[in-house]
Amino acid sequence: MKILHITDLHIGWKTDLKNEKADWERLYRETRAAAADGQKAHIIAVTGDLVMHGTEEEYRRVEEYLHGLRKVLGLGRDKVFFCCGNHDSDTPEAGSTFLEYEAFLKRFYDGETPSCKIPVFSINCCKKTSLAHFNDCWLDPEDVDQILKNYEKNPGQKGVLLMHHQPEIFDDQSQIIRLNQAVSLILGGHLHSGYTRQITWKGMTVVNGMAITPHLGFIARGFQMVELSEDGTVETVMYVYRDGEGVLTEKAF
Repeated sequence: MKILHITDLHIGWKTDLKNEKADWERLYRETRAAAADGQKAHIIAVTGDLVMHGTEEEYRRVEEYLHGLRKVLGLGRDKVFFCCGNHDSDTPEAGSTFLEYEAFLKRFYDGETPSCKIPVFSINCCKKTSLAHFNDCWLDPEDVDQILKNYEKNPGQKGVLLMHHQPEIFDDQSQIIRLNQAVSLILGGHLHSGYTRQITWKGMTVVNGMAITPHLGFIARGFQMVELSEDGTVETVMYVYRDGEGVLTEKAF
């Protein structure tokens, strides 16, 4: 199965909407070219920080761009999967309510249910986000319980987890270890590192993606194609965009 993994869209970071739209038109061209080159995605995974300030206006633009992306790839809305990031809280000073994010999901799916041949889980690791502690990461044991219950319906078939923060930075690793029972691959973002990183952590493959819109203009941006084989092996190709160089295709490291 091939996954188009995008993260850290940060819609609302750029005040010039003309340039924002141009960035997405470029992304459409790049993903279309990747599909024509044999990298046709079966699903799209969006791993958080969809917006910058958590406003309805920003989420409306996310809808427009992502519906455009899935149509470029010939995918239904049920083939797009999400997790939220710390920027997706609509009232961070009040303790991360994520109301606008939830309203966005309802509009985006319009009554359809996401579907995939293997389980795709999503977890909110940003529940403790606040204006004072904007990057706090947290795994609620009850959320992990729910993932394990879902796994029990299809025992032996591990799935993909979308989680904004990378698992190795959590102080309490006990919940990460529990996830290993049901998850073989974790997709995330948050770092804005300028490259795609693939590691093994607690027996799971972890792919940390490049930001679509990094906060700093000199950081390379892009997306990644993640191929998950039936035997559990993962191969990730990053599509790195640098101004003046265009798109460079490299294997993740």
